Amino acid sequence: MDKRTLYRLFVLPKMVEQKKREIQRIIERLTAKSPSLTGMPHAGGVHDKVGDGVVELVTKKEELEELVRSYEKEEDEITGWIDAIEDLQVNLIFSLRFKERMPWNEVADNVGGNNTENSVRMMVNRYLEKGAKDDERGRKAQGSGKS
Repeated sequence: MDKRTLYRLFVLPKMVEQKKREIQRIIERLTAKSPSLTGMPHAGGVHDKVGDGVVELVTKKEELEELVRSYEKEEDEITGWIDAIEDLQVNLIFSLRFKERMPWNEVADNVGGNNTENSVRMMVNRYLEKGAKDDERGRKAQGSGKS
C-alpha cells in the first residue's frame, strides 16, 4: 500500500460529486423551457440538441457508475488492508485518517497519549515505508529463488 492509493479515498468521492453536478447541469439544460426567439433566421444545418444532450447524459451516467464501482472496489481493498494491520495503535490511526477521513489533528486527539498531528502522520509514513521495504525484500527473495 502507498500514500497515493490511500489518498484516493479522499479524491474519488469528490470526483463522484463533480460527475453528479455535471449530470445535473445536463438535465437542467435539457429541461430548460426558454426558446431562443431572436427573430433571426436559423442556420440551414440539421442539429438535434435534445438527442445530443441525451447521449451526453447517458455517457456521463455511465462514467459515474464506473467511477462509483471503482471507488467501492478501492475502498474495500484499502479497508481490508487497514483492518489487517496488527499494531492496534497504527490500525487506529489508519482507520481514523483513511476510513473516517479525519484531519490529522483530530486523529491525534482521538488517539490521545500526547500524540500530535505530526507524530501520528510520521507513524503512518514509517509504517508505509516499512511495508515498501518489506515488499521489495520479498520481490528480491522471489527473484533469487528462481533458476
